[in-house]
Amino acid sequence: MRTKTTLINPQQIFSKGQVAAGLTPPLGVAYLASFLIGNDYPVQIIDALGEDPHEINSFEKGSFLRGLKVSEIIRRIDSDTNLVGISNLFSFAYPAVEVLCQEIRKAYPEKKIVLGGPHPSALYDEILKNVPEVDFVAIGEGEESLLGLVNYLDGKLELNELSGLATRDKSGNIIVLNSSKRIKNLNQDNIPFPARHLLPMENYIQAQEGHGPSSGRWTSILSSRGCPYGCTFCESRRTVWIARTPMDVVDEMEYCLKEWGINEFHFEDDNMTINKERLIGICDEILDRDLNIKWQTPNGIRASVTDSEMLTKMRESGCLHVTLAPETGSERVLKEIIEKGKDFDLAQLKDCGALAHNLGLKVAAYFIIGLPGETRSEVQETINYAKELAKCGIDEVAFGLFIPLPGTPLWKVAKKKNQEMDFLDLLAVGDMNKAVSWNDYMDAEELNSLRLKAYIGFHLTRMIYHPLLFMKSFFNVMRNIEETKTERTLLQFIKHFGIKKKSTKKTDIGLASYPYDSSSTVKTILQSKPHYAYGHSLLKTLRFWKKETFNSKN
Repeated sequence: MRTKTTLINPQQIFSKGQVAAGLTPPLGVAYLASFLIGNDYPVQIIDALGEDPHEINSFEKGSFLRGLKVSEIIRRIDSDTNLVGISNLFSFAYPAVEVLCQEIRKAYPEKKIVLGGPHPSALYDEILKNVPEVDFVAIGEGEESLLGLVNYLDGKLELNELSGLATRDKSGNIIVLNSSKRIKNLNQDNIPFPARHLLPMENYIQAQEGHGPSSGRWTSILSSRGCPYGCTFCESRRTVWIARTPMDVVDEMEYCLKEWGINEFHFEDDNMTINKERLIGICDEILDRDLNIKWQTPNGIRASVTDSEMLTKMRESGCLHVTLAPETGSERVLKEIIEKGKDFDLAQLKDCGALAHNLGLKVAAYFIIGLPGETRSEVQETINYAKELAKCGIDEVAFGLFIPLPGTPLWKVAKKKNQEMDFLDLLAVGDMNKAVSWNDYMDAEELNSLRLKAYIGFHLTRMIYHPLLFMKSFFNVMRNIEETKTERTLLQFIKHFGIKKKSTKKTDIGLASYPYDSSSTVKTILQSKPHYAYGHSLLKTLRFWKKETFNSKN
């Protein structure tokens, strides 16, 4: 019998100030499954988050787990499974993953456990040293490493023939089994499309909780891997960028359209605009096939290579929403701390955002505040720059507090300041009610105040310079429409806190299951406690606006 693998997408972890952190199909797990299936190995996927997104349980330090209980995950592991693989994308999720490993080992002492994802890849030595339940850690891309591992468990390979894996030798010493090589061919003739048929796709589609705003039947998709730029906070920095062909990408889009009726795609590439010719090729392929689809780039596009021709073609082929990632409004922070690249220019990004806005695209911008070495005046530069973006038509912003990611240059800087890193503290990146500071000049409380000031400043500026757009966003929420992440956040807020459900069935997930009376919505929004990063700022602005309007009438 061939080695059987159970792949687990663990529960989602979040803090009270986040409440909802998105619900996106685990493409990494689905790619691993399809690669094993393509090599004639049996696979089971347990998607703890997707299979029961309604299940919420408390965890540690005021955090919560969303998804199947650990006991239920263990119950669902097939008895004939030989290898359990667990995905760990985010460092703040690692404490829950560690608990899951321990409980699986208690229940199934004979099964091997392998961890994969950005966090284990960066800290494989610490994990193997401190967590005896973990037998292997996959370093980097997992497809070929995992295939080699199941071949080893099948007796087809020797341990020293494996690559891209860390483990322990017979003496308990941690060893890395040959360095892994990047997969050069990502097209379906080598890496099959993700095994979405093993995921609860309808739950994801109906939940409408993607990284970007959703208005139809949607899924995430990946057209490339890696990023050649050197941002010091990023796990993907200076990795070789490898892309699929336009035909292969659109083949997957067309397959999803036919198989699940999916007509909206969220590209999860670190940066899909690196090669202009390829991106225009994707657009042309969509247009040539006359596919009636929509798409967006929630992770960001590179302003230095994004011109009028590219944006026009993107819009014509169904792109509705793009994200820009200036990270800061300070030239010094950009060059000396983030090291974003010589070709990156804040004025050029502003022009790119204005151009996208004028073409009818919705535009978001991402910022980070509280970087090590960043000063108060430089945070103010970021706030001022965000206001300039508001003036030129940018629809929304996200101000995340800096968190150090393992394996990055800024992780090493942060570790020098705080040797005892608590990964749950990293939840502060998107929690409006808490903060942690790795900054030399500002404590957590001040950073949180500056973040709120930044949000309010952006929305007030947008309201003054683009009052019609501001009001359109407000009335979109009244009509249960989401064109931006801010609108999606407010709709989620209303769904979770403002409006009672008509049904308590567990199948009632997604915005469509929560109809509401718009006459009570304004009062609900203005009086409720905010819990979302995007929505928090808009709620504060609405309260300010309401107060000023009342005062002007009296």
